[in-house]
Amino acid sequence: MKMKVAALLALLSLTLPLAGCFADGPGQAAAATELDERLLAANTGFAFKLLPQLLQGSPGENVFFSPASIAFALAMTYNGAAGVTQEEMARVMGIENMSPAELNAANRDLLSILENPDRGVQTLLANSLWPAKDAELLPDFLDRITKYYKAEVSTLDYTEANAVKTINKWVAQKTKGKIPQLFNDLSPTTRLVLVNALYFKAAWSEPFNKSLTHEAPFYLEDGSNITVPMMQREDTFYCLEGAGFKAVRLPYGKEGRVAMYVFVPEEGLDAFTALLTPENWQTWLSSFRPENDAQVFLPRFRTRFSRELNEPLQQLGMEAAFSDKADFSGMTPGGGWFISLVKHEAVIEVNEEGTEAAAATGVAMDEAAVLEPFVLRADRPFVFAVCDEMTGTILFLGIIKKPQ
Repeated sequence: MKMKVAALLALLSLTLPLAGCFADGPGQAAAATELDERLLAANTGFAFKLLPQLLQGSPGENVFFSPASIAFALAMTYNGAAGVTQEEMARVMGIENMSPAELNAANRDLLSILENPDRGVQTLLANSLWPAKDAELLPDFLDRITKYYKAEVSTLDYTEANAVKTINKWVAQKTKGKIPQLFNDLSPTTRLVLVNALYFKAAWSEPFNKSLTHEAPFYLEDGSNITVPMMQREDTFYCLEGAGFKAVRLPYGKEGRVAMYVFVPEEGLDAFTALLTPENWQTWLSSFRPENDAQVFLPRFRTRFSRELNEPLQQLGMEAAFSDKADFSGMTPGGGWFISLVKHEAVIEVNEEGTEAAAATGVAMDEAAVLEPFVLRADRPFVFAVCDEMTGTILFLGIIKKPQ
């Protein structure tokens, strides 16, 4: 007989980039040769498969999530899957051509590289397992999760109210208090909770000048507009003008290994998001070129996104894991467990602030260009991604429809 709640995945991501930017070249994926490129390609493909599902379930809302966070949590769960359950998970995650051992080794290396990638950039990745006190986990499963994913393991009594408080306390600690309560309650029949937390805080190397931030209109999808605080900066930026969109690269930290890419469609989101494929993504990132005296207008914004991922993952083909046909016999003796809930919560805040050292850099002045300068004005719904360019990992992916 299947347990009512076999496993619950909680995926948290928090990013607090303190705005600003500098004029440096796009980072190269130098470390990709040291990592398994199959994993990097799989994670990128998964990000762009999941995005349309999240958009479909969030009409008119901002969408913001961490593909990296979700992939790490699913990879931990995948270690306990078998049979059709494992096959479906592999297809959705794009890892059919990797053995579990190869997946774990690649994720171990990726986790190590992503932590604290640059001066001025803070990245915290944390995994945890919370089995019920009477749940039996296979020693081999526990060994792999702790060895390759550095997961903390603590047992809980889910019949007691303080079980959920204990997990929420861990979540709050790992996200610096930004997500104080992930769960309101948990079923007393819960057997296992897996949590992945990704905290990101970074400063632009040069801040947007606060005195230049001004009230400006932001045009919504329905044709109406709202007033937002619009930041602005003029400098040499790496830019791209594609068919139906403009884009700019805004690096973080001292070395620019992590950067935000902002894409502003000219004719609405639907046509542009249909173009978001791994192939186009790689082509675009390799096509950015420096533009002198480029002008960037970006709204100051903060958004919080909380979503259950059961339905999106099932729509992508991961069905057995959520049903009484689930096979997690690699996790617990005899199997009998299934996933009841996958929850993801993400927060982002973007403003003008930068680090003290960056603020002291000043504003570089260039001779006026003869050609018309590149202007990116994010005054309508736009797409953005925060990427670790050494590995090609998309840490965060979002669409801002209404800045708040």
